[in-house]
Parts: sequence; C-alpha cells; structure tokens
Amino acid sequence: MDPLSRDENYTRQLTPEMWWEIKSAPPEVIAEMQDDLRHGNTYYTGVETGRGVLLFDRDYVGNRQYGDFMATNIEKRFFEPDFEEKFLNMYELRGWPSLMEGKVNRCCDDYGCLLPLEKIPADAFVDKSVLRSITDSESYDLTPTWENYYRLTDASKGLGLTRSPDNYDRMTLLHIMDKGYPRDGLIDEYPDNFSFHEKFEKIENRLSDRNRWDVYDVIQEKAKKLAGKLLKEYFPEIRQKADLKEKVVVKKIRV
Repeated sequence: MDPLSRDENYTRQLTPEMWWEIKSAPPEVIAEMQDDLRHGNTYYTGVETGRGVLLFDRDYVGNRQYGDFMATNIEKRFFEPDFEEKFLNMYELRGWPSLMEGKVNRCCDDYGCLLPLEKIPADAFVDKSVLRSITDSESYDLTPTWENYYRLTDASKGLGLTRSPDNYDRMTLLHIMDKGYPRDGLIDEYPDNFSFHEKFEKIENRLSDRNRWDVYDVIQEKAKKLAGKLLKEYFPEIRQKADLKEKVVVKKIRV
C-alpha cells in the first residue's frame, strides 16, 4: 500500500487503522513498517553518468529499459572515440511509487523503443542531491582499459552487461597487449567468441610445447606485438587512455 498516493484506489494518508496495525505488530515488524513509512516500500535502480541520474523500476518494463539503455549507451560505446563519459555510478534506492511518478522509466518513446541519448528529456535526469534513501551504491571507472570493461561485464563482481562481439575482441586484444597470451590458451565462454584465435594459433602451440620456457619471453613479446597490430588494423578508431595518447603524440613528434 502507498499511503501517499493520490489515486482513488489507494489510501491517501496514514489512517488510524493503519497506525493501530503498526503499533500492535511485533517489535521487529514495527521497525520495518516505520522504516517503510520514512523511506518508501519500493526499490528502484539509479544510473548516474555525467548528465545526472536516470531511474528505473524493478518490474519488466523498468528492467527492459535499463538493459536497453546500458547496452546501447554504455557497453556498445565503451571503446568508441567519441564516448565522453568518465564514470558510472549505480544506486539502489527506495521510495513511495506516488512520489516517484513521472521520474522513472523515461528512456523510451510511446512505443517502447529506446530514445537516442540526446532525445531523452532533460528532466529525466535527476540530480543525486535530491535522491533519498539510497540503500546501496557502486562506482565504475569508464577509462578505456580492458580491466574496466571486464568489470562492467563480469557477472560475479560487476554489472554483468552482455559483451558485444567487437568489444569482446577489443578487450581480449588489450589484455594480450598488457599481460601476454594465456599460458593455457584462450578459452571462450558462451556467448563470447574471440575472432582472432587462428592468428594466435602458432603462438599458442609454442607456449604449450615442451621447450616453451626456453623461448617464453620471446613468444610473449610476439603475442603482444601481434595484438597491437590487430587492434590497429581492425579497430583503428578505438578510444585510448590519455597517457597512451600522449606517448603516441611524442613518438610522432620525434619521428
């Protein structure tokens, strides 16, 4: 029940009957009921980027809008050169549905289709300062590293966003550039599928033969260079960390 609702189907205020029900309940239930009265009885998801916080219901409509928004505007755009978001804060919050009316699920048109980011109404983004009863929060760094992308898409310790094929390739190549090729080979987990397995087949074979330790460092250096070459060839417009861009500029000046 929403005691603050103006809908004729709901009680508009805390009636004597409701208050009597609260006072006659066991102590642990009283505390829970009073907490609901102060903060609300419905949970919502908040997504904060540079423009503000978007709010989503936890029902089917809200979950679908949330999933569509995150896939289109965060996951798929993560490595794009014009992606300007620096951070992503996620909130769980509580509120009364009557007070949240008109503030949630504002990302789709009348037909249920996701609006382009620039067409989402400005008043759909609320300032964090007006939010009440935040019960949990998580922050994500959107700097374009394989670690940050992995955390966004990791189901156990991150948001579990579904990885698009190109971004999975980008993340994997960046990982190889940084850490080298996995000694036990690279194993995909459905639905992820690395597109460049064949390119690394010789390297993987060398890392699994009996003499691998004699040439390990040399082979790993070849793996890192190959990953860099493939990134440049297939994903030339990939967004880069600021310090990497600075190194590239310095290198060009020296040349």
